[in-house]
Amino acid sequence: MMRRFLMVALVAVAFLGVARWTVKNAAAADDLKAELMKAEDARNEALPKGDVAALEKLYADDVVYTNARGETLSKTAHLTEIKGRKLAFQSFKHDDVSFHIYGTTGIVTGVSRSVVVNNGVVSNTPRKFVNVYSKVDGKWLCVGHTETPMVQ
Repeated sequence: MMRRFLMVALVAVAFLGVARWTVKNAAAADDLKAELMKAEDARNEALPKGDVAALEKLYADDVVYTNARGETLSKTAHLTEIKGRKLAFQSFKHDDVSFHIYGTTGIVTGVSRSVVVNNGVVSNTPRKFVNVYSKVDGKWLCVGHTETPMVQ
C-alpha cells in the first residue's frame, strides 16, 4: 500500500512539474511575441514618417532588404531612399499579420495595402511581406525583409 502511495505521489509531482514548466514556457513565449510585436510596430510607425533615425536602430547593419521590384538593397541604400524621399508612403496599412517565434528568431508575415511612391512611381498593388527579426543583445533587429506583389 505504501509503495502504491509513493508511486502515485511521484507521478503527481512529475505531472505538476511538467505543467508548471509548460505554463512558464508559454508565458515566456508570450513575452517574446509581445517584444517582437513592439519592434514591428516601431518599424511600421517609422516607415510612413520617413523616420530614418528610428529605422537605423531597428534594422541590423547587414539587413537583407528585398523590395517588391525584386531589388535587394543594403541598409544604407534602403535608408538613403527613404531619407531622399525616393521611397515614401501615401498611406500605410497592413492586414492579416501574424507573428512566429523560433528561439531568437521572429518572423512576421502579412499583406501590405500601403500606397507607395518609389522614384516617382505610385503603386497601390497589395504585397505579401515577410520580416525576419533576430534577438541580438536583448533587442529585436530586422535582419530580413521581402515583399511580393499579389496577383489581382
